[in-house]
Amino acid sequence: MEQPVITFTPEQFHELLKEVSGSDRPASGLAASAGLGASAASRGGVPGLGCGDGGMGPLATGVYSMLAAGSPRLALAKAMGLQLAPYMVNVRATFPDTATSSVPDVGSDVKFTQDTLVDTMIYRIENQSATANWNVFQAQSDWYYNFQSSIEATLDVLGAPRYAVAPKFVPLANLADAFNGDSRWGGGWILSYQQQLKMSFNAKVTIPTAPIEVIVSFRCWIPVWDELVQMTNREAIVRLREAGFDISDQYAARCCR
Repeated sequence: MEQPVITFTPEQFHELLKEVSGSDRPASGLAASAGLGASAASRGGVPGLGCGDGGMGPLATGVYSMLAAGSPRLALAKAMGLQLAPYMVNVRATFPDTATSSVPDVGSDVKFTQDTLVDTMIYRIENQSATANWNVFQAQSDWYYNFQSSIEATLDVLGAPRYAVAPKFVPLANLADAFNGDSRWGGGWILSYQQQLKMSFNAKVTIPTAPIEVIVSFRCWIPVWDELVQMTNREAIVRLREAGFDISDQYAARCCR
């Protein structure tokens, strides 16, 4: 049996769009269920047209990922299409002689002055002794020593809030692999101007030559916009809401205590 074909007059079609867009929603604004990533209909837009995400469509994924990571300021940077510049942070530790097995409490060489996304960690062990480049095979030996040195490290975040990333000693190669490659450490994590990185190092096996320096480098990303440095989370959320992004009052209350 042939299925009937349903047709609309232009007036009926516009009435249907009004119903779908929620034109009769409460005058108080968002529906009670609206929150982070709320549907377009809760703002009066037509579902599927990007309403509720600032009109960015798929590009809004970056905005909501920064909100989920806890940084309305970086989310605003994504929404505004601001350039994110690389920012390198190093932690350096020197073993001055072969009798030294521990180098504790080494802080990063620069401070964080704004919300910063950290996504990559690499390390190198430099042979600074008299044997460095002693012969053509020394460079090859030093390269392998990077991965088989038996040097371990801890990693802590100081400041407010402070927490331990690697509270117990972990081989450097394992710690770096957790950040890099396919693991990507959940896509990185965010540090603010109140925080700093600190590491401690321990050689489980006596180092063969001295001095050697362990350099741990973190690749970070910061927005190139000085106004964002002084902006509060509350101000960033207001700007995001004005741009059309749905952010619940519960989320705002947690980030703006």
